[in-house]
Parts: sequence; structure tokens; C-alpha cells
Amino acid sequence: MPIYDRTYRRHEARGPLRTLRFWPITREALRLVLARRAFLLLLIAAWCPFLVRLVQIYLVTRLPQAGQLLPVDGRLFGEFLNQQIGFTLLLSIFGGAGLIAGDLGTGAILVYLSRPLTRRDYVLGKLGAVLALNLGVTLVPALVLYVAGLALAPELLAQWSLAWIGPAIVLHSLVLALVVSLVALAVSSLCRNVRVAGLGLALLFIGLEIARGVLENMFAAREAELLSLQANLRALGSLLFGIAGRGAQAPWSDSAAVLAAVSIVCLAILRWRVRAVEIVR
Repeated sequence: MPIYDRTYRRHEARGPLRTLRFWPITREALRLVLARRAFLLLLIAAWCPFLVRLVQIYLVTRLPQAGQLLPVDGRLFGEFLNQQIGFTLLLSIFGGAGLIAGDLGTGAILVYLSRPLTRRDYVLGKLGAVLALNLGVTLVPALVLYVAGLALAPELLAQWSLAWIGPAIVLHSLVLALVVSLVALAVSSLCRNVRVAGLGLALLFIGLEIARGVLENMFAAREAELLSLQANLRALGSLLFGIAGRGAQAPWSDSAAVLAAVSIVCLAILRWRVRAVEIVR
């Protein structure tokens, strides 16, 4: 048969992998991150607040009068998740900031995208790794704590009036992990050096929080809360779990709008930076 009668046939992935082509990227990224002993120690430290809250529930079951100082209700889980925001930032700095920066620096991103992978597969693969890390210190311990609370103190938590706690935990954890993960990947895509990406992400989180504190203390402007990613996430948690007098002073709707805008900007940056063709000027 003449060669010109043969048409080009695109390479297709095996059937089971057609819809999960991002999974090998996620798996490899997690393997590399979790191979570092220091990072494992950070993960263990992130679970210490879970043990503290578990002891709190146990003490209230044994000493009911302690419930006045250590309430066991929705506020307990909201305060726990707001406390975990700091750990998600640390995990993103040390585990997520270099995921794309390393590929840009070595040119590995061109190898990835020269295979039967799309830009969406690549971003989803990297995002899945950071999400898994952040959900591992927010959603997983919060749900385990909730189940433990139902077992230890059913008279306090096993009520229809508190059935909203479970969905609130899932919603707050997903929003928290997704926003922080998108910011980490966006900053990573703007750098070619892993250390520079981690430093830039740390300066971004810390710098915005310092700016919020300065403007709030000097001018008493409640809009200053919107500058800080942590403050906006805490505002969402305060709303969902009824934590009075905590979180951002600005309306929660403004914080939600800021978080949505940040996520959209991060996706736009990823779309711009992740490409299979390197433009040299």
C-alpha cells in the first residue's frame, strides 16, 4: 500500500486513563513532596490541633461545667478550621510553590505537554497534589473530629439543630484548600526557581497580612481586612459556624467576592503561563 494512503492517527490513551490523565502527575508530585522528612514532620504538626480539640471534647463530657469556657458546638469546628489556615499556607509554601516553577526551570513542562496531555490535564494534576495536602489538614481532621464528637458527646452534637455542621465543614474546607492551592500554583507559575517561588508566596501571604494590620490599626478601616487572604477565609468560617466577634469586620459578601476574584485571577495566570511553546525574546 502506498505510504500516502495512510493517514495520521493521533495517539490515544488507554480506555481507563482517558478521563484521569492528570492522575499520574498528581501521584508523582505527591510522592516527591512526601519523600521529604521535614515535610512529614510539618504534616504531623498540623494534626496537633486536632488532638487538642479532641481532648477539649473529652473534658467537656467529663466536666460539664467546662462547657461554659470550652463550648462544644459549631464554633469548635469553625475555630479549628480557621486555626488550620496557617498550616495550609505553610504546606503550600513548602509543598506547592515549586510544583510548576521546577518544571519551568528545567523545561520539563515542555516534555509534559508534548505528550498526549492537555494544559488542563497538567494544571489539574498539579492542583490535585496541593489540594490533597491542604485537605489532609482541613477536611480530613475536621470530619474525624466531628465523628469523634458525635461518639463522645452525642447529647451535645447529635441534634437536628446542629446537622448543618457536617456540610459547613465540607464547604469551608473545600473553599479554603482550593483558594490557597490556586494562589500557590499561580505564584509558582510566575517563577523558574523553586526557592524564589516559595519565598515569593511567603512574602505575599505575610506582606498582605502586615498591610492589613497596619491599615486597620492606623485608620480603623474595615475594608483593610479585604487585603488579607487569611482574613477573608476566616470571615467565611466565622459566617458558616456562627463565630461572633471573630474574623473580618468587612461584610462576608465582600470577602466572598474577593476570594472569587482571586481564584479567577489565578486561573488566568495559569492559562497564560502554562503552555507548550516557549517564547524567547
